[in-house]
Amino acid sequence: MLQKADARDPRHVAVPFAGFVHALVAEGDVVAAGQPVATIEAMKMEAAVTAPMAGTVARLAIAGPQNAEGGDLLLVLE
Repeated sequence: MLQKADARDPRHVAVPFAGFVHALVAEGDVVAAGQPVATIEAMKMEAAVTAPMAGTVARLAIAGPQNAEGGDLLLVLE
């Protein structure tokens, strides 16, 4: 079971809905606000998960492609 993102913490980036998640960044990467950090596939559709703010990826909770539920922690920015 994956850790849930803390909705009160703006540094937590959550998986928006259930699907197969592919991370596009690694720990230590610098990202811009709005930059795609992962893709999620569900029901033969693909959507981008974007960074809500600029920062550095401090922790990648879903490193390899895997199934996740909505609200699961994807990554933590610093």
